[in-house]
Amino acid sequence: MKNRQQSDDDPAYEIQRLRRQLKELKQSEIKRQRAEKEIRESEQRLSSVVSRSPIPAFVIGKDHRILYWNKALEELTKIKAKDAIGTSQQWRAFYSKKRPCMADLLVSREQEKISKWYTGKYTRSKLLDEAYEAIDFFPELGNQGKWLRFTAAIIRNEIGELIGAIETLEDITRRKKAKEALLKAHEELEERVRERTVELARANEALLTELMERHKTQKALKQTTDHLSLLLESLPIISYTRKAEGDFAITFVSNTIEEITGYPPQCFIEEENFWRDHIHPDDQARIVADLQAGREKGTHRYSYRFRVMDDSYRWFSDYWRIVQHPSGSTSYIVGAWQDVTEDKRIRQEGELRLQQMIQTHKLTALGEVVAGVAHEINNPVSFIAYNVPILEAIWNTVETILSRSSVHHPDWEKRGLSYEEVCSNMREIIEAFKIGANRISRVVTSLKEFSRSDETAQKKMVAVPDVIAGALVIVGAQVRRTVSKIDQEISEEVPLLSGHFQKIEQVIANLLINAHQAIEPGQKGSITIRCRYIERLKAVVVDIEDNGKGIERKNLEHIFDPFFTTRRELDGTGLGLSISYGLVKEHHGFISVLSRPGKGSRFSIYLPVNSEMNLSLCPALLCIDHNVKYLKELKANFVDAVIWRSEACDKPEDILNFLAQNPEVDIIASEVRLKGFNGWELMEKIKTKYPLLPVILYSADRKALKPPAQQKTLPEYTLHKPFHIDKLQKIIHDLGRQQL
Repeated sequence: MKNRQQSDDDPAYEIQRLRRQLKELKQSEIKRQRAEKEIRESEQRLSSVVSRSPIPAFVIGKDHRILYWNKALEELTKIKAKDAIGTSQQWRAFYSKKRPCMADLLVSREQEKISKWYTGKYTRSKLLDEAYEAIDFFPELGNQGKWLRFTAAIIRNEIGELIGAIETLEDITRRKKAKEALLKAHEELEERVRERTVELARANEALLTELMERHKTQKALKQTTDHLSLLLESLPIISYTRKAEGDFAITFVSNTIEEITGYPPQCFIEEENFWRDHIHPDDQARIVADLQAGREKGTHRYSYRFRVMDDSYRWFSDYWRIVQHPSGSTSYIVGAWQDVTEDKRIRQEGELRLQQMIQTHKLTALGEVVAGVAHEINNPVSFIAYNVPILEAIWNTVETILSRSSVHHPDWEKRGLSYEEVCSNMREIIEAFKIGANRISRVVTSLKEFSRSDETAQKKMVAVPDVIAGALVIVGAQVRRTVSKIDQEISEEVPLLSGHFQKIEQVIANLLINAHQAIEPGQKGSITIRCRYIERLKAVVVDIEDNGKGIERKNLEHIFDPFFTTRRELDGTGLGLSISYGLVKEHHGFISVLSRPGKGSRFSIYLPVNSEMNLSLCPALLCIDHNVKYLKELKANFVDAVIWRSEACDKPEDILNFLAQNPEVDIIASEVRLKGFNGWELMEKIKTKYPLLPVILYSADRKALKPPAQQKTLPEYTLHKPFHIDKLQKIIHDLGRQQL
């Protein structure tokens, strides 16, 4: 404690303390001077802005003394700034007696008194907070007084304290006088109008009766027009008008068109070729020619397919007649379109049902004939079947006797025979008798089963491999006329399914006959029949694939339509596939077709094991690559893409097994350089097993895209990577997809 007291009394310590205080005072003085300098500069800037502004304005402090009085205000009030600044007499510029200006009321925080001094003349500013606007007449300004628009606003410092207010003024005297002159002119005009109205009233009275009559007529016409419009809009037809000459441009289409096609009437009216471009390409030339030729007759009726908004086609019935304009100068076409798609569908279904009924009656009659034939054939067949074993037993006895005594008898040589040949031939003849008798029995039984009507029969558990075997017994001989080879790949693990044996057999028989007919005479034809169970689909799939002439792309979408056939000149009815389609649908399945013109076709039947389950599949693009990023890019651009990431342990057989279990895959795109095997090797195996599946090979290495020397088959396309996605999309479009 003593040491501390001595330290405080030490002169050196006191001098140091005084020096620190002096230094702090100097720093405070420097800060104060800087602050004063900034305030002066701010005041100078504010003064400069206010003084140079072309808008009259003044600023007062919170003591109501004038701080700024700009030159524009000097010119307006004729009061110099030097006479006003520092005083609180701002009222003298505007009023004859002392009273607060609006800025004074804001500084005094007496906003509630604004309504007293500026009753009906003020409003809150919409642009500034804590600001008010007003318009008033000031008789003391100028010779005849002036109209001013003025705005007062509070000024706050940086910490939000009120330090004053600013008031700006705008001379609107000329505008006010112009408005008054305009009002006066308007009143004079109104007076003239009133005078003129009185003059016209008498004339209007004379026209009133005529107008009332015209109004009644127009009202009746409007009612008739409204009723007609309502009638046209409610009818299931589309009314239209078009020019009868030149380009036959459509001039009117009723609103019903949008309900039926999805297109608004403006599309038909504003776009010159809209109607023609949406007619089916197969109908377009005929309809345009009929439209040209129909002008001579004056009326015409035809039907055609029209493409609607969802890119499907609807059948339109089109009836029109040429109408002459009342003036006789021009003529135009008035017509009506009607959507008859459902009518055509019902008619086709009726015709199909009729043909199915006829087919059923034919099969019933065939069954009766076959039953009679079977009855007639059964006796001789039974005789043969009964006597062949007896003949075989007798021959066995005779052969034993001959072998003991007559092996070297001279009569054998005289007749040019040998004991061994006779024995061999007899055994072959007896075996042929047995095989022939059994075959006749199987054929007759199969024909009876095939032609037997089972429309009312309950579904039973059916083994599809047995159905295939039955169909081959029926049509096998006919198919083998043009087919030299029938390969069967029937899986051993095919479960039973609930269905009609004869109906499924009829479908397979129809497809086999179609495959046989697709093979040109003289061609080395082959048919492959595959049958397997696909676990993920819970369905049995039957493929019937041929190497015939294939189906043109334009015909693929119609092959299941009733009465559509490309063999009309060869007595084709066009009912085989449509009936087959119906029979498969009856089993809750569906048929798909993959065809390549010049290479062949593959029809696949999908039959669910659970008859209550409906199947649904879409064509798929199989993409094979080791680059995950590239696979993701392909997947992002093709919604139907199925990706396979290549690994070192992969084998081509893995891909083949995948294709067997995913029959919806109809195109394969593969990198040449894969981890487990080469793309050319994979393509060779795919083409051997599935010759109709197109393969696209791609690679960043141009050398890898060159086929090896021993390569026999080639891919449909090769692409150098990186390639544009649009290019691959065009290739897929050109190849065509599987119809599912």
